[in-house]
Amino acid sequence: MSKASRKPKAHAPCPAEAESLTDRAYKLLEEMLATLQLPPGTPVSEAELSSQLGIGRTPVREAMQRLARERLLLVLPRRGCIVTPTRPEEEVMLIETRRAIETLVMETAAARASESERRQFSEIAARMKTALRTHDFDAFARLDAEFNRLCIAACRNELAGSMMQVIAPLSRRFWFTHHGRTLSKEGVEAHIEIALALSRGDAKAALSGTRRLLRYVESRIGQSSVTA
Repeated sequence: MSKASRKPKAHAPCPAEAESLTDRAYKLLEEMLATLQLPPGTPVSEAELSSQLGIGRTPVREAMQRLARERLLLVLPRRGCIVTPTRPEEEVMLIETRRAIETLVMETAAARASESERRQFSEIAARMKTALRTHDFDAFARLDAEFNRLCIAACRNELAGSMMQVIAPLSRRFWFTHHGRTLSKEGVEAHIEIALALSRGDAKAALSGTRRLLRYVESRIGQSSVTA
């Protein structure tokens, strides 16, 4: 067979490509679950999600397995997979966990953040103020995700950071359940208080803001403004 007549072999994704596709599938699905685009109790399938996302079934399957470990998806033996239902008692457990993990993350972030990171906390606080004033929910949602990533980086504790990464999507889903796409003045102001404290390296003020935020979140248990 001549070189000209040979058919090119199908390109198999290298490990780095496969990993990036899995990460992309995870981020897209996490967003859909956390923001209630896929409401609790919704049946989901690997084939349907693969088609919807335009990503192959293997990366989607791996992303779904990760989301199941993080309690956002529930695998039912011989019945497929559904979006995990929300339960008030689970939110109580989540708040208890957040109180322990976020106390550590905020305290260490206040002590260990670099000058560049402190400037970023200050900028996030300023932009959150603008989002609250203009009622820009999408801007706040992006800033909240940016704030969480910065806290995880600034705390310089990989274990605490990885635990915070696990609970963040569940926390976001409860937020959307209670508030939909509206901004809570109390909740946003608590975020601003924490960000400003971290920008100053003030651990005591950061912990005070964190306790304020969690008290507010706890007060919303059982109160949903969204019909899933």
